[in-house]
Amino acid sequence: MKLSEHLRPRRMFWRIYLYGLLMLGSSVVALGIVAEAIEAQGGGRIPDLDRKLEQVVKLAPTDPPELQPLMQSIVAEHGHHVTLFDAQGRLRRSTANPPPRMLDETEWQGIRLGYSWVNREGTHFWVTFTWRGSTMDGYMLREASRTNRSYMFLGLVITIVLLVLALLSIPLARAIASPLERLTKVVDEFGQGRLSARANLKGRNEVAMLGRAFDEMAARMEALIRGQKELMANVSHELRTPLARLGVTLDLVEDGQPEELATRLPELRRDIGELQQLVDGVMQMARLDLETNQAGQPGPRIQRVSVSLPDFLRDTAERFQRTAPECPLSLELPETLPSLEVDPVLVRRAIHNLLDNARKYSEPGSAVTLRASVDGDSVRVEVEDRGIGVSTTDLPQLTTPFFRTDRSRARETGGVGLGLTLVRRIVEAHGGTLSFQHAAEKGTRATLVFPKTRDLQSAA
Repeated sequence: MKLSEHLRPRRMFWRIYLYGLLMLGSSVVALGIVAEAIEAQGGGRIPDLDRKLEQVVKLAPTDPPELQPLMQSIVAEHGHHVTLFDAQGRLRRSTANPPPRMLDETEWQGIRLGYSWVNREGTHFWVTFTWRGSTMDGYMLREASRTNRSYMFLGLVITIVLLVLALLSIPLARAIASPLERLTKVVDEFGQGRLSARANLKGRNEVAMLGRAFDEMAARMEALIRGQKELMANVSHELRTPLARLGVTLDLVEDGQPEELATRLPELRRDIGELQQLVDGVMQMARLDLETNQAGQPGPRIQRVSVSLPDFLRDTAERFQRTAPECPLSLELPETLPSLEVDPVLVRRAIHNLLDNARKYSEPGSAVTLRASVDGDSVRVEVEDRGIGVSTTDLPQLTTPFFRTDRSRARETGGVGLGLTLVRRIVEAHGGTLSFQHAAEKGTRATLVFPKTRDLQSAA
């Protein structure tokens, strides 16, 4: 199981959600700062200004001498012009030059509806009534420009808040866009033929998981394409020798040398047999690739039937003995073995290839053992020889197409180097595995493991 299957992705939804909470929290903090600042200024008003305005309202009915200096201090310190009118709308005092006019009927209607200010050509005038006891004595108009310090401060804070939110959004945008840009670039490179292109995205979010899935797919595609190219190259190489010898034989026929031709007939038959083996092996591997890849292409099905394993192995051993009577074969079977759902033709060929391979790389007369056993939910079939053995470095490469451990004896022992590759493909098509080990004595042991149940469905 791959590492990505063990790790649950940290969903990108939560990352985006947490960034949203962070920005929301920043907004709340910024608004709190604004509210605190406004509160410090009296809810948008200046405490010292309010105190002086209250004094003006109290002193207005009696019009003492200190009233005018107080109004002038308001203008000097706070920039607000103050104008006093009596109840009939007559001007009492004003710091503005010219003073504003009294309230007209339309403005009085707004005051009666609850408004405490009037707007004259873009300038606000706050209206405050003056009282003599319980009787309204007049009113005060205070000029208040929209561009006072409170509004400027509020605008500045809002601007800062927006800038902070914009800066906080950069990591989120980069966290989402950067891996997607990287993955898009790699997909484009892979589509243009650079099969080694990989995203190599880190993390456990959905995009990183997608990147790793793409990398795994790209690695499989690269291996498949490289394997096909290597297979074609090896097939071409293997075809050269028998075709060259066939060409020489034809030359002898044309030159009229029947004696030489007669001596070359066994070699000619062997060359034709090698060509048949090669073509048959390549076609069989292509068929098994269609089965195991499950890519939806049309191809022959694996014909699974239920077989009695003891009877099947005895029949396979008898067939091998008939073709190779000089090789002693020992069959070791337990008292009970389960039935298996397999393609008997393919599995028999796989076991025959292993037996024939053991015969070829053993000394004449050396015994070969075919045994079977049950191991939990699987069945093990082993072919063991007492031959020349295989080096530790060569064991993992035995199923590589056209790989031979004893190259000096390759032509003498026969074969085209596809036998063990076919065995592996056949076993994998049945949901099993193939492995090689050093035997207890000198030699090699090949182990086929088949599941008891039908774990792998047919691709067709």
